[in-house]
Amino acid sequence: MLLDFQQAYAHVTFGLSIFMNCLLLSLLLFRSDRNLGSYKYLMFAFSILGLCFSIVDFLNKPMVHIYGGAYLVFSLNSLGLPHFLANWFNALNCSCYGMTISLLAVHFIYRYLAVCRPNQMNWFMWPHTIVWFLFIMEISFEWWITAVLYAGETPVIDELVRETMKTNYNLTKGEFIYAASLYYRKNEKGEKTISWPDVLFALNVVKLISICMSIVLFCGISTFRKLRTLRHTSKRTTNLQQQLFKALVTQTIIPVLTMFFPAAVMMVSPVFELTLGSYEGLIMTVITTYPCVDPMVVIFFVKDYRHAIKQTLKCRRCLYSREPYSVRATAVSFVTEAT
Repeated sequence: MLLDFQQAYAHVTFGLSIFMNCLLLSLLLFRSDRNLGSYKYLMFAFSILGLCFSIVDFLNKPMVHIYGGAYLVFSLNSLGLPHFLANWFNALNCSCYGMTISLLAVHFIYRYLAVCRPNQMNWFMWPHTIVWFLFIMEISFEWWITAVLYAGETPVIDELVRETMKTNYNLTKGEFIYAASLYYRKNEKGEKTISWPDVLFALNVVKLISICMSIVLFCGISTFRKLRTLRHTSKRTTNLQQQLFKALVTQTIIPVLTMFFPAAVMMVSPVFELTLGSYEGLIMTVITTYPCVDPMVVIFFVKDYRHAIKQTLKCRRCLYSREPYSVRATAVSFVTEAT
């Protein structure tokens, strides 16, 4: 039942993510003005990555199993790929996670510079944007290559999870592929010892998450403080500040709950040899929800986007109309007007 639920949920999140990200892309294309500046391309990148993440996740349909000091990110290889390619593709799912959190960090850096250091916004103009591209690619590639090289299938893990995978998911060896870390192994004397290669791999993943999380927290808190101390000259600017503040709070809380916290549970539980039972199915379920929730946040908090959708639903204006439409709820326009 757990396996069937996760497979069905993957279809739901895939369809919702495709719809919401395409809707946001349409709004960016047809309902944006020049005030967005380079922020428009950053939101474009978010939506495109959300689509890619959803497609990879839908094709791979990863699941998590935690048992005996090990965690597995496994897949049924629904594409029928050769074994080594299936493992590479499974690692690509992990890489998309890394790409998402690194792009989220870049998003917060943009917000921080736009509000706190507007004189340094040239870092988001060509050719300086190459820095952010390399940052995202480095984290994504490092995550993928380490997953391929150090989290691959081994006979020890095969034997460890053989019975539990049969009991919990009715799967036998050959019916699934996986990437895994086993924190404790037995030596020749049968004594349990720490598996340092697996621990170092886990620490590397924690390092990547910590870097992005630290950026999000620092930039988020700094931006909050700056927004609250700015003096406004009009009611319109005050409303704009409130929109930005609410959006930034939400865009901080959502990834913490849907990405950082589930990943932490997955990686910390095996350290204490905890078994989560059916609750382990919630880990990937929550993580794969993020690509379809993030565009909802943008659409909900940008007032003009909400208005455009309402007008379209009431058949008063076509969503794809190229008539001028002002988008004011951005960090760039806020700083421009406030100064």
